[in-house]
Amino acid sequence: MERQEEIRGVQEVPTNQVEEKQKETALSYGKNFSFLRPAIQISVFVLWRIHNNWYSVGSQLFYQEICHALSKKYSQNAYKEALAFLEGASVVVHEVVIVDKIPKLLLERYGISHE
Repeated sequence: MERQEEIRGVQEVPTNQVEEKQKETALSYGKNFSFLRPAIQISVFVLWRIHNNWYSVGSQLFYQEICHALSKKYSQNAYKEALAFLEGASVVVHEVVIVDKIPKLLLERYGISHE
């Protein structure tokens, strides 16, 4: 009986500690990521993945994969706008990554860092 009480005492964790752990483990893709427009969120996410070597030269981007990874449903228009942004930044062409290093200016502007 005493052994069961010891086990219960070990298993019980206050909820505020669990919430803090979840916040620590949540990835931060850039400064104020949640306040950015959806198209810019997608762009910053792709830039973050390239910067952290998740995407390499020749990797193809997929709308469904990005939505699943961000756990959020984005519109096709936001995805297309993000691709236009990335093409303008000379990072992606026709949904294919063409660089292995992000320009320093973009890293600083959006606060993109390593994992």
